[in-house]
Amino acid sequence: MSNHYDAVILGAGINGVAIAKALAQDGRSVCVIDKATIGCGASSHSSRLIHGGLRYLEHFEFALVKEALQDQHYLLENYPEILTLRPFYLPHYQHSRRAKWMIKIGLWLYGLFGQHHDKPSEVDTQSFASRFPAMKQQGLNYVYCYYDAQTDDLLLTKRIAWEAQNAGAVFKLNRKVHAIDMTGEYLQLSFGSTLIETPLLINATGAWIDEVNTTFHLPSRYTIEKLSGIHIVLNGLLVPEPLILETQTQRIIFILPQKDTTLIGTTERVETSNIDDVSVHEADVNYLIKEANNYLETPLTREDVIDTFIGVRPI
Repeated sequence: MSNHYDAVILGAGINGVAIAKALAQDGRSVCVIDKATIGCGASSHSSRLIHGGLRYLEHFEFALVKEALQDQHYLLENYPEILTLRPFYLPHYQHSRRAKWMIKIGLWLYGLFGQHHDKPSEVDTQSFASRFPAMKQQGLNYVYCYYDAQTDDLLLTKRIAWEAQNAGAVFKLNRKVHAIDMTGEYLQLSFGSTLIETPLLINATGAWIDEVNTTFHLPSRYTIEKLSGIHIVLNGLLVPEPLILETQTQRIIFILPQKDTTLIGTTERVETSNIDDVSVHEADVNYLIKEANNYLETPLTREDVIDTFIGVRPI
């Protein structure tokens, strides 16, 4: 059995389904193939934020942040039932290394690029203390509030996949491609007894991109770096609103309320093994606990962690 499509997309993560939607709505015949299910990789193992990358401003990545916040605005406008604009609190303590003027300018730019009605502002420390009793008050200098979006990453991916299907895209899930033949007029992909041909093949497999390219000898002008991010989940709400905190190495971690649980993340580790072999390391769990405890009145223990998950993003 042979099928012809204008484009075949490998990978049903957020990028794959979004490309499928765009092509299908443009009148192209599209087939999306994934060895598992929609959004089963990093698209369901993220911090569940649609943010513009506040920390990239200190590296002068203004165009990147502006573009990301424009995308955020589009998603907030079109998927209000899946995305929520929420206040994020950024407390500054005596041991924090970033200067107040740097944070103030960064948040001003972030608010300017973000097109939000509510702009970043400084919050009274006593008001913060009453709303966030779990946070240490000793050494607290000041607190800023700005706005970013939270989402259900898997639900958003599935919603866009559904829109792609409604536009005519075909999804073949839990299908592993066995071979790709590039010798004929069209690219031919085979799995089982099915043969698909197409003039355009898009590798949207995310962190698996290099592995797919190598397996099927696909030409590519670049390779990726694979960065994993580990999150820990706590039972109950530790904070009422999202927090962004500076680590001892000047990275950041989030403490995020999610329904009846709290999410803390994330780490950033370079991975060299195959993606399917990447796993949570106990050292990373302990790292997040240690960094969070720098700010909490009552320290967390390993027993407080009810779940962990890891996602790998391609850079």
